[in-house]
Amino acid sequence: MPWLYEHYHDLSAIGLHVTDKVHEEQSPFQRIEVYDTKGHGRLLMLDGMVMLTELDEFVYHELISHIPLCIHRDPKRVLVVGGGDGGTVREVLRHPGVEKVVLCEIDERVTRVCQQWIPAVAGRLDDPRVELVFADAVEYVRNNPGSFDAILVDSSEPIGPAAGLFGGAFFADLRRALRPGGIVSAQTESPFYAADTVRGVFKELRGVFEGVHAYYGSIPTYPSGCWTFALAGDDFRLTDLDPVRLAAVAGRYVGPSLGLGAFALPEFVRRLVEGD
Repeated sequence: MPWLYEHYHDLSAIGLHVTDKVHEEQSPFQRIEVYDTKGHGRLLMLDGMVMLTELDEFVYHELISHIPLCIHRDPKRVLVVGGGDGGTVREVLRHPGVEKVVLCEIDERVTRVCQQWIPAVAGRLDDPRVELVFADAVEYVRNNPGSFDAILVDSSEPIGPAAGLFGGAFFADLRRALRPGGIVSAQTESPFYAADTVRGVFKELRGVFEGVHAYYGSIPTYPSGCWTFALAGDDFRLTDLDPVRLAAVAGRYVGPSLGLGAFALPEFVRRLVEGD
């Protein structure tokens, strides 16, 4: 089995050269697979969909975390919704002012598998500032109003366990779970292959939050290689993005030279997120 393909909604396929299957199991929620690859490092798949490779995971995890946390004035309590691989938590912990990170992941087995087989991504989950909550994030968010400065929705595709994380009711619960001045970021899929999802998510977000903005990045092993993210809240401006703080947490993708540039959208993406 030298080549492994992810087929995306009968529209495209991504092929990766794998050298070994190091783990496979069926959790109560999904099929979890970990592979060694040629050129991409470890690969995590859930129900046949690529969740990350060690080659390019930094793009996604830096974008979903550093942009909102460098806009918020002083983020101390952060909730990561989903994100069982631990990569977003790893990036959040690079912000010295963060005092508490709650990871709410519905499938504990994803987290335990990543801790065992992909420690470069999941290796910070034992930090004393991290609380692991293995539960339905929809219920957890609803039951924790006024609790977080930032909520990062690191979900998989809006099917199966993640289906409830893309609707207006959940976004309204996110707003209630924020402290004053709080901010939300979320992955919002491919503008090429999931245009209806992107359009729908931004419409729902604008029905809940005063301020909603889109940004994007290049992730080669995600369908189309182009991925969108949302930033939402009631009390922030993009010009709040602090280049000094960005420089302090600069990784391999996000840094002061990127900053507001992540919000410079191609025209077709701008029209999509604005509902044109």
